[in-house]
Amino acid sequence: MDRIRLEGITKSLNGNVILKDVNLSLEHNEIRVILGPSGSGKTSILNIISGIMLPDSGRVLKDGKDITYDKIEERRVGFVFQDLGLFYSMTVAENIAYGLKLKKKGINEINEKVKEISDFFGIRDQLLKYPSQLSGGERQLVALSRTLVNEPDLLLMDEPLSSLDSFLRGSIRWYIRDIPARFGVSVIYVTHDMADAEILGDSIAVLNEGTIIQDGPKADVLAGPRNSTVAKILGYNVFEVDGKKFAIRPENFVNGGDIRFKIIHAEKGFHNHYLIDTHMGRFYVISSKEIFEEDGLSLKNAIPLSD
Repeated sequence: MDRIRLEGITKSLNGNVILKDVNLSLEHNEIRVILGPSGSGKTSILNIISGIMLPDSGRVLKDGKDITYDKIEERRVGFVFQDLGLFYSMTVAENIAYGLKLKKKGINEINEKVKEISDFFGIRDQLLKYPSQLSGGERQLVALSRTLVNEPDLLLMDEPLSSLDSFLRGSIRWYIRDIPARFGVSVIYVTHDMADAEILGDSIAVLNEGTIIQDGPKADVLAGPRNSTVAKILGYNVFEVDGKKFAIRPENFVNGGDIRFKIIHAEKGFHNHYLIDTHMGRFYVISSKEIFEEDGLSLKNAIPLSD
Protein backbone atom coordinates (compact mmCIF):
# COMPACT_ATOMS: atom_id res chain seq x y z
CA MET A 1 0.00 0.00 0.00
CA ASP A 2 1.36 3.43 -0.95
CA ARG A 3 2.19 5.94 1.76
CA ILE A 4 0.48 8.60 -0.33
CA ARG A 5 -1.51 8.51 -3.56
CA LEU A 6 -3.00 11.38 -5.52
CA GLU A 7 -5.85 10.46 -7.84
CA GLY A 8 -7.04 12.92 -10.49
CA ILE A 9 -6.11 16.07 -8.56
CA THR A 10 -7.24 19.25 -10.32
CA LYS A 11 -7.04 22.79 -8.94
CA SER A 12 -7.77 26.27 -10.27
CA LEU A 13 -6.94 29.65 -8.73
CA ASN A 14 -8.42 32.93 -9.95
CA GLY A 15 -9.70 31.19 -13.08
CA ASN A 16 -6.31 29.67 -13.92
CA VAL A 17 -5.85 25.89 -13.87
CA ILE A 18 -2.71 25.21 -11.83
CA LEU A 19 -2.99 21.40 -11.57
CA LYS A 20 -4.55 19.15 -14.21
CA ASP A 21 -5.52 15.57 -13.39
CA VAL A 22 -2.42 14.87 -11.30
CA ASN A 23 -1.86 11.22 -10.39
CA LEU A 24 1.10 10.49 -8.14
CA SER A 25 2.11 7.79 -5.67
CA LEU A 26 4.80 7.48 -3.01
CA GLU A 27 5.96 4.23 -1.46
CA HIS A 28 6.93 3.74 2.18
CA ASN A 29 10.45 5.06 2.94
CA GLU A 30 10.83 6.42 -0.59
CA ILE A 31 12.10 9.84 -1.63
CA ARG A 32 10.14 11.05 -4.64
CA VAL A 33 11.39 14.20 -6.32
CA ILE A 34 8.92 16.40 -8.20
CA LEU A 35 11.05 18.25 -10.74
CA GLY A 36 9.81 21.19 -12.75
CA PRO A 37 10.30 24.84 -13.61
CA SER A 38 9.02 27.71 -11.47
CA GLY A 39 5.25 28.10 -11.72
CA SER A 40 4.66 24.49 -12.79
CA GLY A 41 2.51 23.67 -9.73
CA LYS A 42 5.03 21.89 -7.50
CA THR A 43 4.18 23.79 -4.30
CA SER A 44 0.45 23.44 -4.97
CA ILE A 45 0.81 19.64 -4.90
CA LEU A 46 2.49 19.86 -1.48
CA ASN A 47 -0.19 22.25 -0.22
CA ILE A 48 -2.94 19.82 -1.23
CA ILE A 49 -1.20 16.83 0.38
CA SER A 50 -0.67 18.75 3.62
CA GLY A 51 -4.21 20.15 3.74
CA ILE A 52 -3.23 23.79 3.31
CA MET A 53 -5.18 23.80 0.06
CA LEU A 54 -8.18 21.73 -1.04
CA PRO A 55 -8.45 20.32 -4.58
CA ASP A 56 -11.36 21.13 -6.87
CA SER A 57 -11.57 17.45 -7.74
CA GLY A 58 -9.69 14.23 -7.08
CA ARG A 59 -8.59 12.43 -3.92
CA VAL A 60 -5.61 12.27 -1.57
CA LEU A 61 -5.11 8.81 -0.07
CA LYS A 62 -2.66 8.13 2.76
CA ASP A 63 -2.03 4.48 3.62
CA GLY A 64 -5.23 3.72 1.73
CA LYS A 65 -7.38 6.19 3.70
CA ASP A 66 -9.01 9.17 2.02
CA ILE A 67 -7.60 12.27 3.76
CA THR A 68 -8.64 14.82 1.13
CA TYR A 69 -10.70 16.84 3.61
CA ASP A 70 -8.98 15.88 6.88
CA LYS A 71 -7.62 18.66 9.07
CA ILE A 72 -3.93 19.50 8.78
CA GLU A 73 -3.16 18.28 12.30
CA GLU A 74 -4.76 14.89 11.62
CA ARG A 75 -2.49 13.95 8.70
CA ARG A 76 0.90 13.22 10.39
CA VAL A 77 2.56 15.23 7.65
CA GLY A 78 5.67 17.35 8.21
CA PHE A 79 6.40 20.34 5.98
CA VAL A 80 9.75 22.11 5.50
CA PHE A 81 9.01 25.36 3.66
CA GLN A 82 11.33 27.23 1.33
CA ASP A 83 11.69 30.06 3.85
CA LEU A 84 12.00 27.51 6.73
CA GLY A 85 9.61 29.44 9.00
CA LEU A 86 11.86 29.42 12.06
CA PHE A 87 10.96 31.55 15.10
CA TYR A 88 13.79 34.06 15.41
CA SER A 89 12.76 35.08 18.93
CA MET A 90 13.29 31.50 20.15
CA THR A 91 16.49 29.56 20.70
CA VAL A 92 17.29 26.52 18.58
CA ALA A 93 16.14 24.25 21.40
CA GLU A 94 12.86 26.16 21.73
CA ASN A 95 12.29 26.00 17.97
CA ILE A 96 12.79 22.24 17.92
CA ALA A 97 10.61 21.72 20.99
CA TYR A 98 7.77 23.96 19.78
CA GLY A 99 5.56 21.23 18.31
CA LEU A 100 6.14 18.91 21.25
CA LYS A 101 5.01 21.61 23.66
CA LEU A 102 1.85 22.16 21.63
CA LYS A 103 1.18 18.44 22.06
CA LYS A 104 1.68 18.91 25.82
CA LYS A 105 4.53 16.41 26.06
CA GLY A 106 6.36 16.20 29.40
CA ILE A 107 9.49 18.26 29.90
CA ASN A 108 11.73 15.20 30.30
CA GLU A 109 10.44 13.66 27.08
CA ILE A 110 10.85 16.97 25.25
CA ASN A 111 14.44 17.41 26.44
CA GLU A 112 15.35 13.86 25.49
CA LYS A 113 13.85 14.14 22.01
CA VAL A 114 15.49 17.51 21.36
CA LYS A 115 18.90 16.15 22.38
CA GLU A 116 18.49 12.99 20.33
CA ILE A 117 17.51 14.70 17.10
CA SER A 118 20.03 17.53 17.48
CA ASP A 119 22.74 14.87 17.86
CA PHE A 120 21.67 13.24 14.60
CA PHE A 121 21.84 16.53 12.72
CA GLY A 122 25.05 17.66 14.43
CA ILE A 123 23.61 20.80 16.03
CA ARG A 124 23.68 19.80 19.71
CA ASP A 125 26.20 22.57 20.45
CA GLN A 126 23.89 25.16 18.86
CA LEU A 127 20.83 24.59 21.06
CA LEU A 128 21.18 27.79 23.11
CA LYS A 129 21.78 30.01 20.08
CA TYR A 130 19.17 31.91 18.10
CA PRO A 131 18.56 31.31 14.37
CA SER A 132 20.13 34.68 13.52
CA GLN A 133 23.41 33.40 15.00
CA LEU A 134 23.51 30.34 12.74
CA SER A 135 24.77 29.73 9.24
CA GLY A 136 22.27 29.05 6.47
CA GLY A 137 23.08 25.35 6.57
CA GLU A 138 22.58 25.16 10.33
CA ARG A 139 19.19 26.83 10.01
CA GLN A 140 18.21 24.17 7.47
CA LEU A 141 19.12 21.47 9.98
CA VAL A 142 17.10 23.19 12.72
CA ALA A 143 14.06 23.25 10.41
CA LEU A 144 14.49 19.55 9.68
CA SER A 145 14.92 18.77 13.38
CA ARG A 146 11.83 20.76 14.35
CA THR A 147 9.74 18.90 11.79
CA LEU A 148 11.01 15.37 12.34
CA VAL A 149 10.96 15.51 16.15
CA ASN A 150 7.16 15.42 15.89
CA GLU A 151 7.38 11.98 14.23
CA PRO A 152 5.53 12.49 10.95
CA ASP A 153 5.42 9.53 8.60
CA LEU A 154 5.41 11.79 5.54
CA LEU A 155 7.76 14.74 4.99
CA LEU A 156 7.12 17.41 2.36
CA MET A 157 10.03 19.62 1.32
CA ASP A 158 9.54 22.75 -0.78
CA GLU A 159 12.93 23.65 -2.31
CA PRO A 160 14.49 24.10 1.15
CA LEU A 161 18.07 24.29 -0.16
CA SER A 162 17.52 26.96 -2.81
CA SER A 163 19.16 29.76 -0.80
CA LEU A 164 22.33 27.82 0.07
CA ASP A 165 25.68 27.80 -1.69
CA SER A 166 26.74 24.67 -3.55
CA PHE A 167 28.93 23.29 -0.73
CA LEU A 168 26.19 23.54 1.89
CA ARG A 169 23.61 22.12 -0.49
CA GLY A 170 25.88 19.15 -1.10
CA SER A 171 26.42 18.40 2.59
CA ILE A 172 22.77 18.76 3.65
CA ARG A 173 21.54 16.57 0.80
CA TRP A 174 23.16 13.60 2.56
CA TYR A 175 21.25 14.29 5.76
CA ILE A 176 18.04 14.33 3.72
CA ARG A 177 19.01 11.15 1.89
CA ASP A 178 19.30 9.35 5.26
CA ILE A 179 15.88 10.44 6.58
CA PRO A 180 13.79 7.48 5.31
CA ALA A 181 16.14 4.87 6.80
CA ARG A 182 16.75 6.75 10.04
CA PHE A 183 13.21 7.96 10.78
CA GLY A 184 10.97 5.64 8.74
CA VAL A 185 9.61 8.65 6.87
CA SER A 186 8.58 8.91 3.21
CA VAL A 187 9.66 12.14 1.51
CA ILE A 188 8.29 14.25 -1.35
CA TYR A 189 10.89 16.82 -2.37
CA VAL A 190 10.11 19.49 -4.95
CA THR A 191 12.84 21.29 -6.85
CA HIS A 192 13.94 22.76 -10.16
CA ASP A 193 17.55 21.73 -9.44
CA MET A 194 18.89 18.70 -11.34
CA ALA A 195 21.52 17.94 -8.70
CA ASP A 196 18.78 17.63 -6.05
CA ALA A 197 16.90 15.21 -8.31
CA GLU A 198 19.98 13.12 -9.10
CA ILE A 199 21.22 12.80 -5.51
CA LEU A 200 18.00 12.66 -3.50
CA GLY A 201 15.40 10.91 -5.60
CA ASP A 202 14.52 7.24 -5.65
CA SER A 203 11.98 8.24 -8.28
CA ILE A 204 11.24 11.42 -10.23
CA ALA A 205 8.01 12.97 -11.45
CA VAL A 206 8.53 15.71 -14.04
CA LEU A 207 5.90 18.45 -13.77
CA ASN A 208 5.17 21.09 -16.37
CA GLU A 209 2.24 23.52 -16.52
CA GLY A 210 0.37 21.61 -13.84
CA THR A 211 0.67 18.21 -15.50
CA ILE A 212 3.00 15.30 -14.75
CA ILE A 213 4.58 14.59 -18.12
CA GLN A 214 6.91 11.75 -17.08
CA ASP A 215 7.15 9.67 -13.94
CA GLY A 216 9.22 6.67 -12.88
CA PRO A 217 12.41 5.35 -11.26
CA LYS A 218 15.18 7.93 -11.25
CA ALA A 219 17.51 6.05 -13.58
CA ASP A 220 14.77 5.52 -16.17
CA VAL A 221 13.65 9.16 -16.20
CA LEU A 222 17.14 10.66 -16.29
CA ALA A 223 18.37 8.37 -19.05
CA GLY A 224 15.19 8.29 -21.12
CA PRO A 225 13.28 11.57 -21.42
CA ARG A 226 10.00 10.91 -23.18
CA ASN A 227 9.84 14.09 -25.25
CA SER A 228 11.59 17.40 -25.87
CA THR A 229 9.85 19.18 -22.98
CA VAL A 230 11.06 16.59 -20.48
CA ALA A 231 14.51 16.59 -22.06
CA LYS A 232 14.87 20.36 -21.70
CA ILE A 233 13.74 20.26 -18.04
CA LEU A 234 16.37 17.56 -17.44
CA GLY A 235 19.06 19.75 -18.99
CA TYR A 236 19.46 17.98 -22.34
CA ASN A 237 20.30 19.70 -25.61
CA VAL A 238 17.45 19.07 -28.07
CA PHE A 239 17.95 19.10 -31.84
CA GLU A 240 16.26 17.89 -35.01
CA VAL A 241 17.56 15.76 -37.88
CA ASP A 242 15.40 14.91 -40.91
CA GLY A 243 12.24 15.89 -39.06
CA LYS A 244 13.03 13.73 -36.01
CA LYS A 245 13.99 15.10 -32.58
CA PHE A 246 16.94 13.91 -30.50
CA ALA A 247 18.48 14.86 -27.16
CA ILE A 248 21.98 14.71 -25.74
CA ARG A 249 23.36 15.57 -22.32
CA PRO A 250 25.97 18.39 -22.25
CA GLU A 251 28.60 15.96 -20.92
CA ASN A 252 27.84 13.23 -23.49
CA PHE A 253 29.29 14.90 -26.57
CA VAL A 254 32.33 13.06 -27.95
CA ASN A 255 35.30 15.21 -28.89
CA GLY A 256 36.17 14.59 -32.54
CA GLY A 257 33.51 13.94 -35.17
CA ASP A 258 31.52 15.15 -38.14
CA ILE A 259 29.67 18.00 -36.43
CA ARG A 260 31.36 21.29 -37.23
CA PHE A 261 30.90 24.05 -34.67
CA LYS A 262 31.92 27.53 -33.59
CA ILE A 263 32.62 28.33 -29.94
CA ILE A 264 30.45 31.25 -28.78
CA HIS A 265 31.46 31.23 -25.11
CA ALA A 266 33.96 29.17 -23.10
CA GLU A 267 34.52 28.95 -19.34
CA LYS A 268 37.44 26.90 -18.03
CA GLY A 269 37.46 25.30 -14.59
CA PHE A 270 37.24 21.85 -13.00
CA HIS A 271 35.15 21.15 -16.08
CA ASN A 272 35.14 23.20 -19.25
CA HIS A 273 31.79 24.72 -20.24
CA TYR A 274 31.05 25.77 -23.80
CA LEU A 275 28.22 27.35 -25.74
CA ILE A 276 28.67 26.35 -29.36
CA ASP A 277 26.92 27.10 -32.65
CA THR A 278 26.18 24.33 -35.17
CA HIS A 279 23.96 23.99 -38.24
CA MET A 280 21.40 22.33 -35.90
CA GLY A 281 21.37 25.18 -33.41
CA ARG A 282 23.22 26.11 -30.25
CA PHE A 283 24.44 23.45 -27.83
CA TYR A 284 25.70 23.58 -24.26
CA VAL A 285 28.72 21.30 -23.86
CA ILE A 286 30.62 20.19 -20.75
CA SER A 287 34.01 18.53 -21.21
CA SER A 288 36.83 17.46 -18.91
CA LYS A 289 39.19 18.29 -21.77
CA GLU A 290 39.54 21.37 -23.93
CA ILE A 291 37.67 21.09 -27.22
CA PHE A 292 38.78 22.61 -30.51
CA GLU A 293 36.66 23.73 -33.43
CA GLU A 294 38.84 21.95 -35.99
CA ASP A 295 38.28 18.55 -34.29
CA GLY A 296 34.50 18.61 -34.55
CA LEU A 297 32.10 16.74 -32.25
CA SER A 298 30.16 13.48 -32.40
CA LEU A 299 26.49 13.09 -31.48
CA LYS A 300 26.63 9.29 -31.26
CA ASN A 301 25.35 9.42 -27.64
CA ALA A 302 22.15 11.24 -28.60
CA ILE A 303 18.84 9.53 -27.88
CA PRO A 304 15.63 9.72 -29.97
CA LEU A 305 12.55 11.52 -28.64
CA SER A 306 8.91 10.69 -29.27
CA ASP A 307 7.81 14.13 -30.49
